[in-house]
Amino acid sequence: MKKLRLLLGGLAVGAVVTFMPSISRATIIGSAHDFTASTNYWINGTVNWVSRSNVCGVCHVIHHANPDRSAPLWAHASTIQTFIVYSSPTFQGGTPTINASSKACLSCHDGSIAINQSYAATGTNYTGGTAVYIQSHAIIPDGTPANDLSNMHPIGFNYQTAQSADPDIKPSTTIVPGTSQTIAQAMLKGGQVECGSCHDIHRTKGASASSGIFTIVSSAGSALCLTCHSK
Repeated sequence: MKKLRLLLGGLAVGAVVTFMPSISRATIIGSAHDFTASTNYWINGTVNWVSRSNVCGVCHVIHHANPDRSAPLWAHASTIQTFIVYSSPTFQGGTPTINASSKACLSCHDGSIAINQSYAATGTNYTGGTAVYIQSHAIIPDGTPANDLSNMHPIGFNYQTAQSADPDIKPSTTIVPGTSQTIAQAMLKGGQVECGSCHDIHRTKGASASSGIFTIVSSAGSALCLTCHSK
């Protein structure tokens, strides 16, 4: 009888686990980068313009991807701006070069390309590129092409180069708060600091699902800054 009770108890626990609602991780769906929703951040345009309500298809495509490889299977038109990069006597990371992963972000955020301006190797522009420009005023004026990145945190530089020259920059082996990964693993892109070093638009790393601006570490109490800087 005791064995039977244990067996039934085990079955009951198994049933609870089986029928518990699954807890899904935050994703790009429903975020400011889900352009199938009617509440997102574009200006002067119509809502729900994304072809076939394809959340992923704004940036990625299975076939005929953009060969500049700004991101995996990149479907969006790419920026061709020549950017003015950050420069300061206190910056010791060399001359920044805006690399592919940051250009993927800037393909919407530099104000020169409409959100729905896509690329296809067949030459087909399936949405026409007539939709709106993103609300990008944190970087440049909304809907206004601009290339001046000189007044914001530098991107496109080698972290190790900067860290070797500046004792106030933490080693890349430092653990990123809220994750089990190092700076090199969670934030750097091929050893480089890029847009995606601080921001994760897919909302899978650290605090990116709740920080409001997709930062891997919350900016509260300067936590994001103090991840890399010793001050």
